[in-house]
Amino acid sequence: MSKIKKSQLKQLIKEEILKALNFSNWKTPSLSQLKQEFKIEQEMKGNEFWEDEADFLNAVKNGKIVTITPSEDQDIDYRSGTTSYEELLDLIQGYRSYPEFRNEKTLKSIYDGFKTNQPMDYPIVIEDENEYRRIFSGNTRMDIAFQLGIDPKVLLIKGEL
Repeated sequence: MSKIKKSQLKQLIKEEILKALNFSNWKTPSLSQLKQEFKIEQEMKGNEFWEDEADFLNAVKNGKIVTITPSEDQDIDYRSGTTSYEELLDLIQGYRSYPEFRNEKTLKSIYDGFKTNQPMDYPIVIEDENEYRRIFSGNTRMDIAFQLGIDPKVLLIKGEL
């Protein structure tokens, strides 16, 4: 039997822990959360994915839940694709919502939520008629899921891109 280096053993243990992590508690965002996301991501940022909030909520109602693999994630526009807590923290420090709404504590609570199977809102991905995809909300949740070896489930909705 060949001797395993300490670094290899640590990597094997990490991989086994990630395989054992079985997150299954995705949920649809509440109506108030959806309205807030619409206000921030469309109105405040000047986007025109839908005519109005009612059109957005209708798209959500008609959306579908899909699992995104790392290779599929490569084709979703506006994804950050961070690979560590440090990278993600650096990213959110540039958000206007930092530190009031997004900070080290909220970031750690998302990591902990995945690890303890706490309810987690589906990220929302927009898809246009040509199957072009763009993240709408939940970029951080998607990054953390991938970092933990979880293929995230997302709410895929139709919109104008």
